[in-house]
Amino acid sequence: MRRILPIVAISLLVSGCAGAGISSVLTIMSGADVVSQVTTGKGAIDNVVSAGMQQDCAVFRMFKGNKVCRDHDIELLIDMGCETYSWDDDNMPYCRDT
Repeated sequence: MRRILPIVAISLLVSGCAGAGISSVLTIMSGADVVSQVTTGKGAIDNVVSAGMQQDCAVFRMFKGNKVCRDHDIELLIDMGCETYSWDDDNMPYCRDT
């Protein structure tokens, strides 16, 4: 199930061109995605998948050969005390300047 959810989310995004009225939905989704990216550092789909999996998920990791989702290391993140977190190429968290 954990591997299926990100694939389903990607499939839903890609299949958006089929059906009437999808263009308005995509416009709303892209606006929501921009807001999500600015406020959380991740896209709307990443946030939905993260909430569903109860992990930190980012679809782009799949294209880098990494797992889409990873466990939160809550204690480390709390100790860092960042306002906004991000992860580097080695999957290490750091405080992202806003």
